[in-house]
Amino acid sequence: QAQPQAAGAIPSKVGLAGAGQDVYVVSTKGPDGEEVVVRTLIGEYTESGNNHGRKVYKKAAERGSGESVDVYLYYWDNRDGPSFEGWWFGNKLGGTQVWSHNASSALTPPPSGWKIPWDGAVRHTLSVANKAEQMKF
Repeated sequence: QAQPQAAGAIPSKVGLAGAGQDVYVVSTKGPDGEEVVVRTLIGEYTESGNNHGRKVYKKAAERGSGESVDVYLYYWDNRDGPSFEGWWFGNKLGGTQVWSHNASSALTPPPSGWKIPWDGAVRHTLSVANKAEQMKF
């Protein structure tokens, strides 16, 4: 039987992500952190399902930010043609609102090589890192 909680108590969670879930951190090393698109992408992403044989990650809402835009980091295979293959940042899986693309077909999100806008030039300042790997350094 579950223990009753005091009024207004918030159930405790084990970390932001469940045990065994990957968390990725998106950051920038340049002055572009004030750009709307870059600000939209920066943050922590927790595992949120699968798509086309790869894990999907959803950006965690920042407390007090008032952010209401969903941001997903996901892989799309070549079923719609080679130009659609790779890792994407978008507002939903396979949606038309996308902010960034990386043509890599790696099993995990690539650390660099992200194009902003999705059909623009590679933004060398943007990086994607596995939080657990990042904490080892």
